[in-house]
Amino acid sequence: MLDRIDTHVHLLPPAYVAAIEADGGDPGKFPFPEQSFEAIVESMNKIGTSITILSVPSPNTAVASTEEAGRKMARHINEYLAEVAASSKAQHRFGFFGSLPDWQDVDGTLAEIDFLYKTQRLCFGVIALTSYGPKLLGDPAFKPIWGKLQAYKALLFTHPTLLDVRPRHVAGGFPQAIVEYPLSTTRTAADLVLRGTLRAYPDVDVILSHAGGALPFLADRILTSLLVPPVATMAPVLMTPEEAKAEFAKFYYDVSLSNGAAQIGGLLEVADPSRVLFGSDFPFAPQQVVDSQNELHDRFVATHPRGFMVAPGALRQNSQSLLIKHQQGQEIDWNFKVNTERASRL
Repeated sequence: MLDRIDTHVHLLPPAYVAAIEADGGDPGKFPFPEQSFEAIVESMNKIGTSITILSVPSPNTAVASTEEAGRKMARHINEYLAEVAASSKAQHRFGFFGSLPDWQDVDGTLAEIDFLYKTQRLCFGVIALTSYGPKLLGDPAFKPIWGKLQAYKALLFTHPTLLDVRPRHVAGGFPQAIVEYPLSTTRTAADLVLRGTLRAYPDVDVILSHAGGALPFLADRILTSLLVPPVATMAPVLMTPEEAKAEFAKFYYDVSLSNGAAQIGGLLEVADPSRVLFGSDFPFAPQQVVDSQNELHDRFVATHPRGFMVAPGALRQNSQSLLIKHQQGQEIDWNFKVNTERASRL
């Protein structure tokens, strides 16, 4: 009986899917999976997940062509996920991360944060893409948004998005979600630390997807660069390697699609183990991939000296503590138990 808590599951409103398809499909070339609320519940029951936080991934509201359309899309997504999470079929097992307009629409973003935190009891935080146009999340233009998040002591779930690189795709068309998305997360994480954003807004908790992308492998490279004065002074905020390392440890990290020994082992060199969370990335990670990732994770737990730090029970405790800290209502049944034996026979 695992009773996982999954903070990385996606459910797409039909109107959102239609908008993406009308725009020519996912710009990152990742094929949209077949998806439904019922399929999510089936996957949860199969792997022993009791609680799930839903969200809409990239391109999210960036699919909208105007600021007004982006605001309407954010509101539609949020009302859709709120309705699903509150439905009787959800069995008090679901919350959601609210979507926001493109952060370059600062006023629209501030208004939607207020809407979510003033009216949506099943909203546990907000999802933000790792960049908007030419700006990473630590860009000074976004200070009003960070100020609003700080005022609400918000939870921010970051999700990678397209990197504007040439060529756009490796191997002539391989989806950016495979190679570039982890680098997108790495860039915005480094930006938030080196600009001093995490330090400036200490009451905002930030989740990095996919074990922080390449951050576990590049953290030492970033930290060592701060020993070189001409490089260190290029960062907007002067900090020592030790200070920057402490900032990287403030992030929460989900392990979606990142459960190999090298990934988890590297993550534990950077992360506070109490801030590592379970994530499946279903349905963009189909069930066979979720199962394979869980097998990798189980192998690490069973064979690595530090495996106990990321055992399923530890990850559940981490996630529950974080989400209870950020819950706005009391609707979630934290004691829900998954009957995996029965589910496997359905």
